Amino acid sequence: MRARAPSEVAPTDREANWAVAVAGGLYLVGALLCATGALLPELRAPWAIAGVGVVATATGVLLLLLWHQGRGTLTMAFFADLWGIVLIAILCAGSSGSSSPFALIYMFAIGHAAAFQPRARLYLVALLGLIAFLLPIAYEEGTSTLFTAVACMGIVMALLTSAAISFALNRIREQRRRLQVLSDASASLDRSLDPAETLRAISRMAVPELVPVCVVDALDGTGSIGSTVAATADPSLAGRIEESPPARPLSDLHLDGVADLLDENGRSARRGTETVSQVVDGHEHTEVMERAGYVCEVAFPMLARGRIHGIITFWRGEAERPFDRGLVSVLEDLSGRAALAYDNARLYAERAQVARTLRRSLMPAALPTIPGLELASYFRPMGAGSEVGGDFYDVLTDSEGCWLIVGDVCGKGAEAAALTGFVRHTTAAYARETDRPGRVLTRVNRAMLEQDFEGCFATAILTRMRFRPTDVEVTVALAGHPAALIARSDGDAGELGASGKLLGVFPDADIEEAHTVMKPGDALALYTDGLTEAHAPTRVLSVGQMIERLRTAPRQSPQDAIDALLGLIGTDTRVGDDIAILAAQVAAG
Repeated sequence: MRARAPSEVAPTDREANWAVAVAGGLYLVGALLCATGALLPELRAPWAIAGVGVVATATGVLLLLLWHQGRGTLTMAFFADLWGIVLIAILCAGSSGSSSPFALIYMFAIGHAAAFQPRARLYLVALLGLIAFLLPIAYEEGTSTLFTAVACMGIVMALLTSAAISFALNRIREQRRRLQVLSDASASLDRSLDPAETLRAISRMAVPELVPVCVVDALDGTGSIGSTVAATADPSLAGRIEESPPARPLSDLHLDGVADLLDENGRSARRGTETVSQVVDGHEHTEVMERAGYVCEVAFPMLARGRIHGIITFWRGEAERPFDRGLVSVLEDLSGRAALAYDNARLYAERAQVARTLRRSLMPAALPTIPGLELASYFRPMGAGSEVGGDFYDVLTDSEGCWLIVGDVCGKGAEAAALTGFVRHTTAAYARETDRPGRVLTRVNRAMLEQDFEGCFATAILTRMRFRPTDVEVTVALAGHPAALIARSDGDAGELGASGKLLGVFPDADIEEAHTVMKPGDALALYTDGLTEAHAPTRVLSVGQMIERLRTAPRQSPQDAIDALLGLIGTDTRVGDDIAILAAQVAAG
């Protein structure tokens, strides 16, 4: 079944409830008017007028009670209009017939229907109201020429008034609906920064509320249409459209037509149907749409920041009326918002890709294989990972053993990446000249001060592991970094190392060393403060908690130590900082 942009907007539930309230108020006004019947010079049936007044009062009170409870519906208001016409007819018959002033109350019933009811119900209420107005002709022997004149004037006034009210309120509802679509579309376009998901949201932003079909053709880097997404009420039709996108460059698809959709200031401007035909001519999916009974009504370029990212086309059924100027303006506004949202998503994706590439260059592609030592690592960027952080780790090998380094550079972005690369590679260079990790970090600190990184600093933990026949000699040096955690094979666990001064801040940073011996089954874990502050300030992980967890954790591999530490923070939720962990375990036997 084909969707279409409705020409009439139904009232909301809130409006329907208020329609019942207004009807109740009109009934009470009618009951008060019945009390004025005693002032009329001629009353045929006073008891009928009194009865109508009582019934009108009861009906009005009931309707207001339903409104107060929020149970009013449009159908309830419609039957209130019909019941009101019956009561007005009785009121007129019981007073002066064709000369009764109560006949003016018919205007209230018709006007109420014009304000709230759909056109079909409005026509029915108007017809029944006019029939009731003319009823005195049936039960009176002769009617005066005055009644005929009043009847003609009343009919014309009722029709004109109800038509004006209905048209005005429908225009208001239509504008409100379009504004709501704009608001909803803006919210939906902001939900994702993935370009593919954004394109899908763009195609759905006006369907089916405003138009039956929307097709979005997005360009790739070569100027060809790289992807096509469509939104329709018929999923199979949308699938056929997306399966037949053009693969030619946009210049072969009459890009001049897209240029013609821009005014001299580069803004979107609607042209005639000939220009729209130029834009869509040559698209394979145009034939699919035409066979399904649709025609392209308007097309807009996805123009953002001076660059065209594609084309958005809006389609209507062949039997449907053309889009009015107001709807075209709304679609143009939507297209502008969509283009900006897509450009934001594209830029975010490019930035995230750059961040991933930089991050890979700052980490080892794979941990080395070292006989007698098992290694494991974990890294998680903060948030969505669209920025390069300062956390890093590395493993350096030589003939006597290996070096383990974990560091954290202040800041994010390109500056942090530059400093991270400097610290990592400078440490590797100096580690080839000495076996003392404290001396290595001291020289790195001096090199940072000589380079002048404009107040940026870093923390690091450097571990030298020398292999011996039955054990491993371990020397640890800290520069403002959290101490290492060591888990013994006998179930004991604790810290190793004393915190030293930050790198790149103090010129006289003498970094102390701590020593220990690791036997087969012992594990060592180096980490950044992103682990302890993953959920700060709500919850900060303490060293005691980590040591206690390592005491009870399995010790089959270094990955067990990492899993035990991550179990304290949970990895399913967002974290407040980068997390880097490097673990080593002396192999048994």
